[in-house]
Amino acid sequence: MASLRALECLVAVADSGSITQAALLLHSSQPAVSHQLASLERETRTLLLRREPRGSSSLPQVVPPSRMPDERSKRPPPR
Repeated sequence: MASLRALECLVAVADSGSITQAALLLHSSQPAVSHQLASLERETRTLLLRREPRGSSSLPQVVPPSRMPDERSKRPPPR
């Protein structure tokens, strides 16, 4: 079962776009965040992030809560 810390790391990286920035936000080290993410990826057997030289981005199946569409915008207007 995924730890809460691993999920926090995933959300922080998805929101910030960088493992380094996520580590700063979480008051942690970059290797510690990377380790949490690797553990989560092994457990889910899913690649969760696209690692790039200038940051990380979440893959389509991973959408951070801050970027999820507002459910109210999908409802038809009241009559």
